[in-house]
Amino acid sequence: EEEKAKGKTVEVGRAHFETETKRFTILDAPGHKSYVPNMIAGASQADVGVLIVSARKGEFETGFERGGQTREHALLAKTLGVEKLCVTINKMDDSSVDWAQSRYDEIV
Repeated sequence: EEEKAKGKTVEVGRAHFETETKRFTILDAPGHKSYVPNMIAGASQADVGVLIVSARKGEFETGFERGGQTREHALLAKTLGVEKLCVTINKMDDSSVDWAQSRYDEIV
Protein backbone atom coordinates (compact mmCIF):
# COMPACT_ATOMS: atom_id res chain seq x y z
CA GLU A 1 0.00 0.00 0.00
CA GLU A 2 2.82 2.44 0.86
CA GLU A 3 4.45 1.79 -2.52
CA LYS A 4 1.23 2.46 -4.39
CA ALA A 5 0.56 5.65 -2.45
CA LYS A 6 4.06 7.04 -3.01
CA GLY A 7 4.51 5.64 -6.52
CA LYS A 8 7.95 4.22 -5.76
CA THR A 9 9.57 0.99 -4.65
CA VAL A 10 10.00 0.82 -0.86
CA GLU A 11 10.56 -2.84 -0.04
CA VAL A 12 12.57 -5.41 -1.96
CA GLY A 13 10.14 -7.28 -4.20
CA ARG A 14 10.85 -10.88 -5.23
CA ALA A 15 9.77 -13.06 -8.14
CA HIS A 16 11.00 -16.54 -9.04
CA PHE A 17 11.17 -18.56 -12.23
CA GLU A 18 13.21 -21.46 -13.51
CA THR A 19 14.27 -23.25 -16.64
CA GLU A 20 15.20 -26.91 -16.94
CA THR A 21 18.75 -26.12 -15.82
CA LYS A 22 18.64 -22.91 -13.77
CA ARG A 23 16.70 -21.14 -11.03
CA PHE A 24 16.29 -17.36 -11.10
CA THR A 25 15.15 -14.89 -8.50
CA ILE A 26 14.40 -11.34 -9.54
CA LEU A 27 14.75 -8.71 -6.82
CA ASP A 28 13.21 -5.27 -7.30
CA ALA A 29 15.14 -3.00 -4.94
CA PRO A 30 14.28 0.64 -4.23
CA GLY A 31 16.32 3.48 -5.70
CA HIS A 32 15.11 6.40 -3.58
CA LYS A 33 17.69 7.72 -1.11
CA SER A 34 15.35 7.15 1.84
CA TYR A 35 15.44 3.41 1.16
CA VAL A 36 19.17 2.79 0.59
CA PRO A 37 19.28 0.12 3.35
CA ASN A 38 16.56 -1.80 1.47
CA MET A 39 18.53 -1.43 -1.78
CA ILE A 40 21.64 -2.78 -0.04
CA ALA A 41 19.64 -5.77 1.24
CA GLY A 42 18.53 -6.56 -2.30
CA ALA A 43 21.87 -5.94 -3.99
CA SER A 44 23.75 -8.05 -1.46
CA GLN A 45 21.85 -11.10 -2.77
CA ALA A 46 22.41 -10.35 -6.46
CA ASP A 47 24.75 -11.90 -9.01
CA VAL A 48 23.66 -9.50 -11.77
CA GLY A 49 22.09 -6.04 -11.50
CA VAL A 50 19.98 -3.78 -13.68
CA LEU A 51 20.50 -0.09 -13.04
CA ILE A 52 17.73 2.07 -14.46
CA VAL A 53 18.77 5.64 -15.26
CA SER A 54 16.57 8.53 -16.23
CA ALA A 55 17.09 10.19 -19.62
CA ARG A 56 15.33 13.35 -18.42
CA LYS A 57 17.45 16.46 -18.80
CA GLY A 58 18.84 17.28 -15.37
CA GLU A 59 17.83 14.00 -13.70
CA PHE A 60 20.50 11.96 -15.44
CA GLU A 61 23.19 14.55 -14.69
CA THR A 62 22.14 14.88 -11.04
CA GLY A 63 22.26 11.11 -10.59
CA PHE A 64 25.94 11.01 -11.51
CA GLU A 65 27.13 14.10 -9.65
CA ARG A 66 29.08 13.65 -6.43
CA GLY A 67 26.54 12.24 -3.96
CA GLY A 68 24.05 11.37 -6.74
CA GLN A 69 21.82 8.34 -6.25
CA THR A 70 22.67 6.64 -9.54
CA ARG A 71 26.37 6.92 -8.83
CA GLU A 72 25.89 5.71 -5.25
CA HIS A 73 23.85 2.67 -6.33
CA ALA A 74 26.41 1.66 -8.96
CA LEU A 75 29.23 1.90 -6.42
CA LEU A 76 27.24 0.02 -3.77
CA ALA A 77 26.42 -2.76 -6.21
CA LYS A 78 30.10 -3.16 -7.09
CA THR A 79 31.09 -3.09 -3.43
CA LEU A 80 28.48 -5.74 -2.64
CA GLY A 81 29.93 -8.08 -5.27
CA VAL A 82 27.59 -7.53 -8.21
CA GLU A 83 29.92 -8.35 -11.09
CA LYS A 84 27.63 -7.58 -14.01
CA LEU A 85 25.49 -4.45 -14.25
CA CYS A 86 23.14 -3.80 -17.15
CA VAL A 87 22.34 -0.11 -17.46
CA THR A 88 18.88 0.65 -18.81
CA ILE A 89 17.71 4.07 -19.95
CA ASN A 90 14.22 5.10 -18.87
CA LYS A 91 12.05 8.15 -19.66
CA MET A 92 13.20 8.58 -23.26
CA ASP A 93 9.61 9.64 -23.95
CA ASP A 94 9.90 12.67 -21.62
CA SER A 95 9.31 16.03 -23.33
CA SER A 96 12.87 17.10 -22.46
CA VAL A 97 14.20 14.12 -24.46
CA ASP A 98 11.51 13.25 -27.05
CA TRP A 99 13.21 10.00 -28.09
CA ALA A 100 16.29 11.90 -29.33
CA GLN A 101 19.09 9.64 -30.57
CA SER A 102 21.55 12.36 -29.52
CA ARG A 103 20.38 12.12 -25.89
CA TYR A 104 20.73 8.34 -25.95
CA ASP A 105 24.23 8.64 -27.39
CA GLU A 106 25.12 11.26 -24.75
CA ILE A 107 24.10 8.85 -21.97
CA VAL A 108 25.77 5.72 -23.29
